[in-house]
Amino acid sequence: MSFKIAQISDCHLFADKQQIGYQGINPYLSLQSILRDIALNCPDLVVASGDISADESQSSYKHFSRLWRDSQISAPLLVIPGNHDHLAYLDNVLNASAGWPVSRSAGQFWQVHGLNTKSNGSGGALSMMQLDYISEQVTATPHHHHLFVVHHHPYACGGWMDNHAWDNSDEFLARVREHKQIKAVIYGHIHHASELQKGHSLYMSAPSTCWQWANSDSFAATDEAPGYRLISLADNGHLDSNIIRI
Repeated sequence: MSFKIAQISDCHLFADKQQIGYQGINPYLSLQSILRDIALNCPDLVVASGDISADESQSSYKHFSRLWRDSQISAPLLVIPGNHDHLAYLDNVLNASAGWPVSRSAGQFWQVHGLNTKSNGSGGALSMMQLDYISEQVTATPHHHHLFVVHHHPYACGGWMDNHAWDNSDEFLARVREHKQIKAVIYGHIHHASELQKGHSLYMSAPSTCWQWANSDSFAATDEAPGYRLISLADNGHLDSNIIRI
């Protein structure tokens, strides 16, 4: 048996549904297309790893909510905030949670945990409470496999997005290294897909559902298409994933 997760990230919706951003892409329309495609893959859970909004407007979250309803995806939705998100609107409009961290069962043998790395400005930080939560959750369910969802990139990507990094990611990484049950960490923020195996954990970023960033020394966008990551979690702790672009 396997549990299927669709990860979307960095939707960057505007209050104006007609507004176009980089690469000539309208983020509202590209997200609409991606959600339709996700519905065809029948996931068991959809994870949105931050930056639902581009402008922190309440309307942007209402747009997401409408697109989600229209997609008729039957899976539950787990949402965490990104640096561009307005926490109150994110929570109130999408019923994201009463706060983060948040946990979901992923079949019989996996737990998925969403953390909040939003801090001041574009950089990230994780509170001590959330750092302790990591160890507490794994210790409480030692025979489960664990996947953590964050927004900011835990490891440097080697490009200009490292100027908008996660301040105490070293503390997070230390916690992950302590627990072999943590099989994967997934994230967004850097607007491109990547995979990095570090010890017992696989670190994977998802493409944006709208525009994609080049991993270059200075700001640049690429002509890669919008996309999402599809992940399959096996009962034995193995996982497979692939990137789907529209």
